[in-house]
Amino acid sequence: MTNLLKIIVISSPNFKSSEARTVTRLLESGLEKFHLRKPDHSTDRIAHLLDEIPKEFHCKIIMHRAFELMKDYDLGGYHHRSSEKLRKTSTLRSRSLHKASELEVETDILDYVFLGPVFPSISKSGHKPKMSLPMLRNVLSKLDSKAKRPLVYALGGIRKNKLSTIIEAGFDGVSLLGSVWGKPDPVRAFKEFVTSASHYDRSNYS
Repeated sequence: MTNLLKIIVISSPNFKSSEARTVTRLLESGLEKFHLRKPDHSTDRIAHLLDEIPKEFHCKIIMHRAFELMKDYDLGGYHHRSSEKLRKTSTLRSRSLHKASELEVETDILDYVFLGPVFPSISKSGHKPKMSLPMLRNVLSKLDSKAKRPLVYALGGIRKNKLSTIIEAGFDGVSLLGSVWGKPDPVRAFKEFVTSASHYDRSNYS
C-alpha cells in the first residue's frame, strides 16, 4: 500500500475551453478522482460535458449537486455539501467540512472528506483558514485511533511548497482547484504536482 499523498482535482466552477479534452487528459495522466462541480450551471450542460468524456473514465468522476445524473451515468460517487443530507448510493460518498470538530460526526459512513480551507484559497478571494495547523494535527492524530475513518483531503490554497506541511499535519491527500485550473496548462500543472508529491513518503512523517 502506497504512502504517497493522494491527489484529487476539482473542476473549475465555470466551464473552460476544451474542458472535456483537458479532463480526459488528466485522467489519462493518472488522476484517480475528478470532482465535477458546476454550481451555477444547468444539469443539461453538465450532462453534455460528461457526454464528451469517454465512458471508461466516468467511474473516476465524482458528482457535486446534480444528483439526478447519478442515475444516467456510471459515475464513481457523489460529493455532499456540508449541510446536505447524506444520499443513498452504492458508490463513493464524500463531504466538505470546514471545522475540525465536524470530523467527529458521522464521518465513519463517508469514504473521504475535504477539510479546509487549510491555507488562503487560490480561487476564492478572502477565503481564509479558520483552523490552525496545530489544531488540525491534533484532530487528525486522534482520528487515526478509530477502527474506521474516512480519508481526509486538505482543501484550500494547496501549492507544491506546502506539501511537507500538509503531510506533517496528517492529511491523507490534497484536493486541487486553483493550482491546476489557474495555470496556462492544467495537465502540466497536475503532472508537476504529482512529481513533487512523489518525493514525500507519508510514513516518514508519522
